[in-house]
Amino acid sequence: MNKHLVASLLGAFGGAVALLVPGMAMAGNVGYLPTCNYTGTGPGNPSAQIIAAGHTPVAIAAANNGTLSGLTALIATNCNGSNLSGVINADVTQAVANGMSLIVNDWNPTAGTAATLPGAPVVVLSPSFENNIDVPVASPIATGPGGILTNSSLDGGGSSHHGYTTTGLPAGFAKLLTTVDPGQTVAFGYPHGSGYVVYNAIPLDAYLPQGGKEFYGDCTPTNYCAGMRTYLTNLLAWTKPSGPATTCASEGYTGTKLTWCMNICEKGYTGATLDIWIHRWINRYRDLPYCAVEGGGEQPVPTLK
Repeated sequence: MNKHLVASLLGAFGGAVALLVPGMAMAGNVGYLPTCNYTGTGPGNPSAQIIAAGHTPVAIAAANNGTLSGLTALIATNCNGSNLSGVINADVTQAVANGMSLIVNDWNPTAGTAATLPGAPVVVLSPSFENNIDVPVASPIATGPGGILTNSSLDGGGSSHHGYTTTGLPAGFAKLLTTVDPGQTVAFGYPHGSGYVVYNAIPLDAYLPQGGKEFYGDCTPTNYCAGMRTYLTNLLAWTKPSGPATTCASEGYTGTKLTWCMNICEKGYTGATLDIWIHRWINRYRDLPYCAVEGGGEQPVPTLK
């Protein structure tokens, strides 16, 4: 737990609180494979987003037992005109089963795409090239170290998404992104063995630093490139080897409670600012936010002294 949070909690409770452990994602080594090239450009590089999420980027040339050893997560991109069989092999599937997270960014979703994903879920993906992506209210990646995502953050990318599914999401799935139709899922996550898989029907690498959108001057500080980078950062902070980490959004907080939880657990506030938000939380809710409770749940506040 953040030392400032511990000190502030101890001060608020008069020393009555033991050291507690938040449900934050563990730092680790995140591998990434070469991604799609545009004419005259290099592939998009996720290193900045990996670092912003608290992890260490590791470039690998190919995915095999040797290169996957020691990785807590892998980012793999299926390029336009390709299929997932060139991205996900038996070694990747086994690494996920053993506890690694896998993030797949897919330029070319088809009806048979999901059969190659770890666990071969029965998801049926429909190709669709559209510019609008929405963030469901309960999406766990709506907030995080990358910032806040809204229903306009990922729009206007000249095909922000390349497909969606309306059926067959695997057991334990998390719906991350949709089209403007909430029944059309663009990005989802699900557990496989001891690991976790995230599938994005998005050409995400195009919007990353050094990617094609930046090369051709299409990225500005406030457009969809910034939104896509926020999304990847939040996604990397949310996933971890044993599955998704707890966040204020994933705990089901909404409205004022969501805002206050983020201020305490996810904004990095310290000192007097953190103290203010902790005391406001205690005075209103008489319990603890998830990050101040061992195991990630809420519990009654000890008697104040």
